[in-house]
Amino acid sequence: MAEQQAGGFSDFERVQVLLHEYDSLRDEIQQRIAHVYQVVIICAVLATWLLGRTMDGRFWAGATFMLLLIAAFGWFNGEDIKRAAAQLRSIEQHVNDLSGEDLLTWETHYGGAIAGYWGRPRPAHVGRRAKKLRAKS
Repeated sequence: MAEQQAGGFSDFERVQVLLHEYDSLRDEIQQRIAHVYQVVIICAVLATWLLGRTMDGRFWAGATFMLLLIAAFGWFNGEDIKRAAAQLRSIEQHVNDLSGEDLLTWETHYGGAIAGYWGRPRPAHVGRRAKKLRAKS
């Protein structure tokens, strides 16, 4: 893994750079998930406040605006998380190729986009998912 490449970096140095990006993306995903929880708390406070108001046109306009705002935030946040997770899978593959071992596997085998979001997570390299992944390769 200490070979010198044409670009001037050894495999070890490349892995170090990739791991730094991996850590940054993992932190970004965790922060975005924390933002979701904060928005849920703010929405609960706003909903409680709205329910104390008279249910007239202004109430429904405010509730509709709040729901649209939450939906937009959720969609944009989810898309950013999906892009970061896809990049993490790419980095995992690259690091594993450079090292010749399966060192990084979380997003590739256990991440929500691969193993599913509901129920007990199953790794992608077990069962029917493995057959689908092998068929794509």
